[in-house]
Amino acid sequence: MFSLFASILPLCLVPIQETQEGISEYIHCLNNQTKIEHVIQWEPLVTEHFKEEDVAEALLIIFCESSGRSEAVNGNTNNTRDIGLWQFNDFTWIWLTPKLNITGPRTDPVLSTKIASWLYYNSGSHHWNSSNKCWRTYDKSK
Repeated sequence: MFSLFASILPLCLVPIQETQEGISEYIHCLNNQTKIEHVIQWEPLVTEHFKEEDVAEALLIIFCESSGRSEAVNGNTNNTRDIGLWQFNDFTWIWLTPKLNITGPRTDPVLSTKIASWLYYNSGSHHWNSSNKCWRTYDKSK
């Protein structure tokens, strides 16, 4: 299990110089590490459908959207619902169903991860913008 963690978790190095920026980056890194550890059970599935360099960000999105709960359901002020691991909105699911010939529920983690991957690579991560303050702190370049 250690090699699994080491392969996707950001390496959080204590800053050499204790600057405000260095300390902030270190804290963000530790925060992200904790979030990823919380949803690590989804790593094999996410690795199947996302590029290696995007796995950590995808896991952070899962954490921030559903806390890793594939049955999560959340209501919105416009009377729509966000459902599943990736919290697909009713409107998004209706739009994607005929486009991708979807025949299963949003609560199916395999199906929803396949759909999330398609959306991520064909339309971008903006579909999860409502939670991006939670997951956008991950820096792929480090």
